[in-house]
Amino acid sequence: MEDGRFIAELSQYSFDKLNSARDVVTRTGHSLALGCLHRYVGGMGSGQHLNTSVSILLALAQDNTSPVVQVWALHALGLIADSGGPMFRGYIEPTLSLVLNLLLSVPPSNVDVHQCLGKCLSALITSIGPELQSNTNSIAAARLYCLVCCAIMQDHHDSLVQAEAISCLQQLHMFAPRHVNLTTLVPHLCETLNSSHLLLRRAAVACLRQLSQREASEISEHALTLISDKDDPKNRGKIIITETGLEGALFELLDRETDNKLCKDVHDTIISMLHSLAAENLTRWFTLLKDVLAASISDSSSPDANEAGAGDKEEDDDDVAQITIAEKEDTHPSVAPRWPTRVFATDCLQKIISDCESKTVAHFDLAIARDMRETHGKGDYLVLHLTELVRVAFIAATSDSDQLRLAGLATLQKVINNFSMIADPEVPGHVILEQYQAQVGAALRPAFAPNAPSDVTAAACQVCSTWIGSGVAHDLNDLRRVHQLLVSSLEKLKLGRHKASLYSESATTMEKLAVLQAWAEVYIVAIQKEHDHGNTDDKSRSEDDFGEIESQGESLLSLVQPELVSLSKHWLCVLKDQVYLSLPSDYSNSLPNEGGTYYAPDTADTVRPIYKRSWPPILYAVSLWLNECGFGNFPLEYTGGEPPANHASSVTEGPPANMQNEEVNTDRFHLLLGIAVEAMCSPTSIQPLETVNMCLKSVFVLLDKPWPRSRLGKKQTLAVELLNVLHRLLLTRESLATHQLVLDCTKQILRSALENLEEQKVKDSEFKVQSGHQVSLSVFGEGGENGKIEAGQSVVFATLEVCLCGLIRQMPELNPNLPTTGFPLRQMKLSDEACHLVASIINAIAELPGLCSFAGSISILPTILYLTTGVIREAASLSLQSPLQEPITVALETLTTFCACPYVSDPRSCDHWSRLLQSAIATVLDFSKADAEKDKPGIDEKTLLLALSVFLLNCDDDITGNPQLKQGLIEAFQTAWMSKNNRVKLMCVQKLTSIFQKMERKKATPYIRQCAPPIIEWLGGVGQNKPANQDGLQLVIDSIAMLETLVAIAEDSTTGTQIIPFGGDGHCTQGGTRPFTPHTEPHSHSPASLS
Repeated sequence: MEDGRFIAELSQYSFDKLNSARDVVTRTGHSLALGCLHRYVGGMGSGQHLNTSVSILLALAQDNTSPVVQVWALHALGLIADSGGPMFRGYIEPTLSLVLNLLLSVPPSNVDVHQCLGKCLSALITSIGPELQSNTNSIAAARLYCLVCCAIMQDHHDSLVQAEAISCLQQLHMFAPRHVNLTTLVPHLCETLNSSHLLLRRAAVACLRQLSQREASEISEHALTLISDKDDPKNRGKIIITETGLEGALFELLDRETDNKLCKDVHDTIISMLHSLAAENLTRWFTLLKDVLAASISDSSSPDANEAGAGDKEEDDDDVAQITIAEKEDTHPSVAPRWPTRVFATDCLQKIISDCESKTVAHFDLAIARDMRETHGKGDYLVLHLTELVRVAFIAATSDSDQLRLAGLATLQKVINNFSMIADPEVPGHVILEQYQAQVGAALRPAFAPNAPSDVTAAACQVCSTWIGSGVAHDLNDLRRVHQLLVSSLEKLKLGRHKASLYSESATTMEKLAVLQAWAEVYIVAIQKEHDHGNTDDKSRSEDDFGEIESQGESLLSLVQPELVSLSKHWLCVLKDQVYLSLPSDYSNSLPNEGGTYYAPDTADTVRPIYKRSWPPILYAVSLWLNECGFGNFPLEYTGGEPPANHASSVTEGPPANMQNEEVNTDRFHLLLGIAVEAMCSPTSIQPLETVNMCLKSVFVLLDKPWPRSRLGKKQTLAVELLNVLHRLLLTRESLATHQLVLDCTKQILRSALENLEEQKVKDSEFKVQSGHQVSLSVFGEGGENGKIEAGQSVVFATLEVCLCGLIRQMPELNPNLPTTGFPLRQMKLSDEACHLVASIINAIAELPGLCSFAGSISILPTILYLTTGVIREAASLSLQSPLQEPITVALETLTTFCACPYVSDPRSCDHWSRLLQSAIATVLDFSKADAEKDKPGIDEKTLLLALSVFLLNCDDDITGNPQLKQGLIEAFQTAWMSKNNRVKLMCVQKLTSIFQKMERKKATPYIRQCAPPIIEWLGGVGQNKPANQDGLQLVIDSIAMLETLVAIAEDSTTGTQIIPFGGDGHCTQGGTRPFTPHTEPHSHSPASLS
């Protein structure tokens, strides 16, 4: 087909044969050959043959003497129209005219011809495409031809032709929806649902599927016009439209059909209508779904009702009996929906809840929903249907079908997740789900029966953990109902994996892991509640605090504690199994021959997905358990006697008896850390974000105790590798919560390194004191004496990589290699979470000099000063509506730390530190100079004053005494005082007052001389220009306070001459304000005087 010569020869050969031959076989065969040739070559490749091919096929299609030739000619025309694209545009009108003429002239008995005409029409509609929407004469005529052809085919007696008509109308609706009359089409499609022909029902449902994606509301309204009486004898056995609308008819159709494609289209149609209509028509949808799910319940309960009714009617007279006998027997009793239909209805219920999450908040707030119903008359909100939600979930969860029970439990879990925190306005301090505690317990209880399937029990365990962790139950006694179900599930852990079971070994594994996962999640919630309770212990709380569980001083943790000894064993065994199962295939020989604790060797591949779902919360639970109980708490060290009575394990084994505690601790530490690091190293497509967050939480909790931090601190390579993994997470993950967890773990690693460094210093100091050597601790830390910090081996370097990446993700302007595009790049205002993340990064940066030697600190100081001052520049940029307070505050605290660092006064590093701090001051001063051409908007003046005050109050005069810097600092305060903003002036006065009070007298003299006189002069005119607002009044008060400070630091003997009395009219009683001139000769009772 790639050879143009071959195509030309083949086309010419077919042309010759079609012109000369008269037999049917030759004509049909070469017609098909031409169609296939154009189809495979395409419109562009066969353009030179298109005119001849279409002309010949149009002529053959009009051969009324041979319907077979007509069929294949039309089929070939359809193939050419499909593949011709724009090249076929000039042949649409004659082809469309031919189709219409043949539909009118060919006898209806030639079904094949009419069917091929329908396929050819569909190809022509596709070829015209979106142009069908235009209103030009040619397109309007073509559109009219198409509609007429569809109408003719709809009236055909054969179902195949009718199906083609529906397909053509579907195509027309795709390209020209305004020109398809839904008023007649939708009723026709609804009637077609009762057709006995599968292809016709397929076409009708496929068309409804497309219509529901664009005009769900319209087709629903048109369908409601066809409401019929279901009890009418004429409608027996038919799919009719009732009060539930088209959706109800589709559910009834779904219950009858077995064709997979048709059922899938029905599912898609219902889901499309659900997404478009359910949130605004909850009552109708809940009625429909409740009818589908409650049908089996009513059927199963009818015998009991009949028996009860018979007992009540024993004393009735014979007339009633005669009436009963005379009742007509129902020959077509209604059949309950099949379980796949009920499962789909339950899934639809979950989708309705999900859709409402993105709608108005009234769906999940009872007070707002009631107010909207009373005020605006709108009462169809999800929270008002909570009773029906719980009832439907209960019906599904307690059914006989395992698949329906799973769907019901999933729905129940979704209800708990969405409504557990919704307050009950009638009972303050309580939630609305509290009144359904009995229903939840009753729905869960059958799933823990001894004969319950493993997957059902596994799903019920997840619902139990969700319910316990939701905090709905206030009373611990109420919580025990569900807790006892989880306790009973521990009995299944006593059975070895070789125990005979009705279900497969992988199903047993899934059940046991689900039990352990549920307990892990409950333990995590219990620890969190315990910590929250501890944090609020000192605060006064009422007895009915929201979400608090109180019962005679007990807590949720007290329910979990008795099982921890057993659970910790099983959790550790699950993690060991996960390690074996996560090994690459190259290490398959390293797997135990007997399998793992909860899986057999031949089920390893099957159970990997089960372990993948279960191990993250178990890892976090074990980390919390070790954090709470300490690494010295061994659940298996019962060397002196029997295990506890509640020890629910006979299948797990403890560490060897000859292992020391230190070895057991080390093994556990590396096991947990290894699993977390391996998961965090996985590509984003493999590990979901929840798993990564759980691993980060586990690492943070694991390193929250001194012993594991000491192990990490002694292995610098391990710490660097862990920081590299965290750096990669910042690069590949977008969640701010994940970034914050990464920074929390980074701080723990820094903490371990600092503690290890302090330990080394103490040991070295003790050794040198004992040996009589001189103690010199300044060479400790990274960098040594030469200051070289090597990438790949340095904790400081790896931490800087993490911090730089985290800052650039939030403030791209800090990237020194940021490419310039020629357009100003100004960041948007960061969220509160992003501001907290930036502040955490700056806090981590502040710790880095403490990890370095004097020479190493000189190497990293330029980087950390660049990042710290850069954060101030971006967080206080005038391009923002308001400064970002939290990053600015932490950055200023970090600068204060650097100014007071011991290395500033160390003779070996003071010169470098001083020069770098002077550079930082100059950089901050440069930030205040706005330059639109260089995209420098400047920074907030108040932030500038705060930063400069930090340097002035915490740095030696050797740093801030540089003449150029000093002049820049003074000008900054003078510029701030000349600002038109009273708040900036107020900040200026407050900071100058602090400088006058805290700085040395000699150091403060230039600032007093040049900054104080304008303020005092302004005070002289306050009497005439009284402050107009609170800021102005506060400025006057603080200016007077500054004046009092100046008077207080002046010489006592000259104090009286320094006070400038003010008259009642607000003017100075003397000729003016005399400038403050500090005296250069100190007196015996005062270090300086003002003249």
